[in-house]
Amino acid sequence: MSGLKEKFIHLSLYQKFALAIFSLGLFPVMLIFPFLIHRAADIHMRSVGENYQQAVNHVSSSIENVLSVYNSASQIMYHYNGVDTSDIFYIQYENYDNIRKILAGESRDADREWEMNTFLRTVDSVDSYIEAVHFLAENDETGEQAYHYSSKSTFFKGEELFRETVGFETLDRSSRNLLLIPPHGLSYYSGLQGSAFTIARNYYDLRGAVGQSKYLGTVFIDVSEERLNLLFKKMNLGTDARYFLVDEKNICYYTSQEGLIGQEIEDQKIRDLAGADALVFRSEANAYGMRVICAVERKTAFSSLNSIGILLIWLVFAVLVILLVGARLSSRSLTKPIYELMDQMKKVETGDFDIHLPVNSQDEIGILSERFNEMSRELENYINQSYLSKLRQNEAELTALKSQIYPHFLYNTLEIIRMTALENRDENVSDMIEALSEQIHYLIGPVEDMVPLELEIGIIQKYVYLLNCRIRGKVLLSVDVEEGLAPFIPKLTLQPVIENAYVHGLKPKSGSGSIRIDVYREGDLLEIDIMDNGVGMDEKGVQKIQALFESDQPGVKNEYNWQSIGLKNVHDRIRFLYGKEYGVKVTSTVGVGTVVQIRLPYQEPDMTGVLEEKEPEITGSEE
Repeated sequence: MSGLKEKFIHLSLYQKFALAIFSLGLFPVMLIFPFLIHRAADIHMRSVGENYQQAVNHVSSSIENVLSVYNSASQIMYHYNGVDTSDIFYIQYENYDNIRKILAGESRDADREWEMNTFLRTVDSVDSYIEAVHFLAENDETGEQAYHYSSKSTFFKGEELFRETVGFETLDRSSRNLLLIPPHGLSYYSGLQGSAFTIARNYYDLRGAVGQSKYLGTVFIDVSEERLNLLFKKMNLGTDARYFLVDEKNICYYTSQEGLIGQEIEDQKIRDLAGADALVFRSEANAYGMRVICAVERKTAFSSLNSIGILLIWLVFAVLVILLVGARLSSRSLTKPIYELMDQMKKVETGDFDIHLPVNSQDEIGILSERFNEMSRELENYINQSYLSKLRQNEAELTALKSQIYPHFLYNTLEIIRMTALENRDENVSDMIEALSEQIHYLIGPVEDMVPLELEIGIIQKYVYLLNCRIRGKVLLSVDVEEGLAPFIPKLTLQPVIENAYVHGLKPKSGSGSIRIDVYREGDLLEIDIMDNGVGMDEKGVQKIQALFESDQPGVKNEYNWQSIGLKNVHDRIRFLYGKEYGVKVTSTVGVGTVVQIRLPYQEPDMTGVLEEKEPEITGSEE
């Protein structure tokens, strides 16, 4: 016992979970399995018994229906009223004395034998299974008469043989019910093979008081035994089943066993034939007193139980396999987050705090992962504050010192050059240096997020002035600001657009070009349209720029450098500040020009604390 406990202690958490889940699932399966076997066997046995009983009852009912047909056929002579010239028979239900008149020779047709044969033919045509029809009369008034007809044989061998076969001498002539005679051979007809059972009905003289009618004769209808064979074949009980058709006295009229027809069938004889443990099913007596009995061996009846048992065994095996796989998967799903947590802990031990465990649930594992993420972030912040703050402070001081030295050095150098140009009386160079100095001061000076629009436009005018000094007045700039507008915009919003218009629109064009800036307000929206009449772009080029706006690339990389980086930067900064509904939109037509539309919210921010800058003076030409 201690050895098993020791082994269990050394199992992994995954193995312990799997073993626990499998054991808990195995217990109810083993507990329920015997009950399922017993329950399935009980249900199957009951179902088999019901099926056999239903089959027996069905055959009994079918035999009753068949006998009802022949019963009606045996009563035709009571209604028979002769024939016309077309051999079409007419039945008149108000006259029941025709058979006596025919036998006594009182009918309208003197040919008594012809009329009786015609009647027998009528009965014979009722069913294809009828082998022959007979009528035997024995009465003081009519005397002894015998008539025989068969559509399947024209040669009747002998009267005595027929009387002996059907037991005419011992026939109950007082019975007014349908009489059944067990199957027998048809040796009294030449050419008829097989056997038949006979249906008989007594006929009486209906004249006189009720209950005192005199016996006239009996009609016999030979029906092929095949008619019963078809009914019992529908039972489909297999070759091992024994079945019997008996009357009220248990006299066998039909059976699957040879040599028992006409004998009395007792329970003991049935069990001797089918076995001591045989199952016996009986139907109730039908309207003609006939019952169907079926006997089948128990192992034959319940042979399918073996298949059910095998099926249940496979079912249990499948359940165990599913249980085992489910235990492994469930255990893995439970322990996987724990193993991931252990892996991340190892990273923390090495000093890597840039980790993030996925939180996919709100259970204990999810809460533990979330707490671990918070712990790693707090630990990283603590280390940064404790160990890196001094280093970052030193780096910040050095950067601040450099940022102060470089602009002052550049401004002082440009001022010396400008003063030298003035001493030499070169005012054009002085103006250019002054414009460049203000441009540099605007670019690398204080980094406010928002600047007045007029300050941004002043810088644009200085930029265009420097362009015209270089290319001799090629660029014409015009600005139209809606009256009363004094908005603030992000710094360096217009200069990259103007530069892009010159480089890609006006520079490739021969001759001078123009750039127009329109600023207007629509509700809470500020619209800035920058239009040039440069070479323009085709639809493919516009789509390429719009795709660039939606991508993470800084610009379009060609053989030499990045293109459209300025437009991309302006678009990204506006979206970062205000949202995706704002930004830059480009439309262009080849040979006509390009329009860049800047959309951003209109705002006039409080300038408290915003560093004031001197508006640049325009020293160059402006259009």
